[in-house]
Amino acid sequence: MNLYRRIVFYYRPFLRPIFFSLLLMLGSIAFNLLKPWPVKFVLDEVLKKQGSVCHVPFWSGDLSFDAVLLIAVTALVGIHLAWGWLNLLGNYWLIEVGLRALLRLRTEVYAYLQSLPLRYHDSHKSGDSTFRVAYDTQAIQTFFNRGFATIIGSSLTLLGVFAWMFHKNPWLSFLALLVVPFLLGAIWFFAQRIRDESARLQQEESDVLSRVSEGLSSIRMIHAFGREEHEVSAFQRDCEESLEANRKLTLTNVSSSLVVGCITALGAAFLLYFGAREVHAGHLSVGDLYLFITYLTMLYQPLEQLSYTAWAMEGAAAGAARVFEVLDTENDVKDAPGAVPFRSGGGRIELDHVFFGYEPSRPVLNGLSLVIEPGKTVAIVGGTGAGKTTVLSLVPRFYDPSGGRVLVDGQDVAGVQKSSLRREISLVLQETILLNGSVAENIAYGCPQATLSQVREAATAAQAHEFISAMPQGYDTPVGERGVRLSGGQRQRIGIARAFLRNSPILLLDEPTSALDLKTEAELMGALKALMRKPTTLIVTHRLSTIHDVDVIYVLQDGRLVESGSGPELLKLGGVYASLWQAGEKVVS
Repeated sequence: MNLYRRIVFYYRPFLRPIFFSLLLMLGSIAFNLLKPWPVKFVLDEVLKKQGSVCHVPFWSGDLSFDAVLLIAVTALVGIHLAWGWLNLLGNYWLIEVGLRALLRLRTEVYAYLQSLPLRYHDSHKSGDSTFRVAYDTQAIQTFFNRGFATIIGSSLTLLGVFAWMFHKNPWLSFLALLVVPFLLGAIWFFAQRIRDESARLQQEESDVLSRVSEGLSSIRMIHAFGREEHEVSAFQRDCEESLEANRKLTLTNVSSSLVVGCITALGAAFLLYFGAREVHAGHLSVGDLYLFITYLTMLYQPLEQLSYTAWAMEGAAAGAARVFEVLDTENDVKDAPGAVPFRSGGGRIELDHVFFGYEPSRPVLNGLSLVIEPGKTVAIVGGTGAGKTTVLSLVPRFYDPSGGRVLVDGQDVAGVQKSSLRREISLVLQETILLNGSVAENIAYGCPQATLSQVREAATAAQAHEFISAMPQGYDTPVGERGVRLSGGQRQRIGIARAFLRNSPILLLDEPTSALDLKTEAELMGALKALMRKPTTLIVTHRLSTIHDVDVIYVLQDGRLVESGSGPELLKLGGVYASLWQAGEKVVS
């Protein structure tokens, strides 16, 4: 029930159009119940008095046979038209409300995924998250359009139909209801199976989407290693599992429809048999029997719709549960209650006895303490797994430490608003992430209010203006998905230009040149050094030659600070840094 209450929450802003839709639905139901009455009138009144005058209800005086017949068929067409228009308008508004609720839920889920910390995204496939946003959220529309609307409409139709049937002939009405317990039993029997099989199908479909997303985003690696056949085989296995899940759900749906159809046919047979006997005995007119048979269809059709609705809602419940599973995920790096805006200072960074691990059983940082003074350039080096990139991730609060504090300008980052903190930080990664837009849009991504002249100035400082100007459309040139149309060096220059434009007091550099060849690295170092002149800079790298002359180098080992000092000082110590330096020289030579 909690699931249904949560779904109703997304429809609360649309109560007025929902009420309007219900009024239209009531009107369409009323006209739907009137549909068989012109035929009943023709059977009981017109045909019995063929060739003579007839009396029409609500009409003073008698009319000829042809006139009455014309009135009857005109009424039949008019009732159908009125029902059709009211039904069309009512369905339109119901669908509109469902789509608005879907928009609201999709936006909320996507926004929440954006706010969740990197720890969540590290442990979940991006394809699965995509499936939940794009497809599982559609469950909320199913609940409303195929659930709420169908239940209301079917229930009102049932009440109207049964009221007339019981008033006209309680005995036949009782016969019509004999099969209802069997119908409800079939609904209950198939409901849980459909829910479970729908959940499995959605998970299998999510796996297929994840496989496609991963395979296409890694297409260069796949081609490079000649693994096309392997990837296709893996994709086919996922598709076969999805096919099997789909087959089971389809078989269950078909079986349930067969059972429900047989039950309703049995009820119709009972009514036709005993209704014909009532007509033969003179207790019921032919027109009344026609009405009974027509209303029986109207009686069973809503019952069938309710059964299908129950199964559709069970299937949608599986998708809704996956959506709310995302929304129920605890954000362990959210703004604390009473978080205050970050007060920008000189860019002083301090780690105070920091402990951290991506998994509780595998610590990465073990009581690390270090200080980066304002305006200084500090490098963090160490072997693989020493915790270098982790330190970089803690400053903008991508993660929270399990112990200790991270302070920026004397403020514990856990107590300030993340958005205000991150506005003071620029980040250049090992591989610059570009969106599928223009060059100018990518440079201005962190500073969307920048003018084109400011974008060009930043590109010039990053030594990117020359190659950008040589492109066919200059700064309006599309970079392609993930910047596929640019070389690695060009992408890094755009990343550096992005940092120049942002002009933040704190600059974080994560292996900014390690993916480049030595020539391109040498070309970029000039731009990087220009970028590092003003802000407090923290750089993580394996290329010790690029940071040997920075203000301070911190050397980490097993998550602890083991050495610190300038490059020449650390070489004289002959410790960890000296070993890393010698290993680097051997690689270069």
